Amino acid sequence: MNGRDGMKQRDIKKCAKCGKGVMHTGLPLFWRVTIERFGLNRDAIHRQAGLEMMIGGQLAAVMGPDEDMASPITEPVKLILCEDCAMIDYPVAAFAELEV
Repeated sequence: MNGRDGMKQRDIKKCAKCGKGVMHTGLPLFWRVTIERFGLNRDAIHRQAGLEMMIGGQLAAVMGPDEDMASPITEPVKLILCEDCAMIDYPVAAFAELEV
């Protein structure tokens, strides 16, 4: 299910934050959010920084090994949020902990 796919009835769940139906606000709109957590690869960053210091940033970007500087450390969390919950102040990390 990528960001451009439509959603079937079975795919539309209750809001992950408030637990209400997504149209409880009266608006026929809701949010589908994917949250991913990444960790930086310190060794790859040090190698790239060293190369940039030796040959310059522009050249290092082209000549370097093009390593991943970050990798996912958790599976993506996919949430559905109603309009109200999508507009409130709430930490992204806390959303990642909600039941899906």
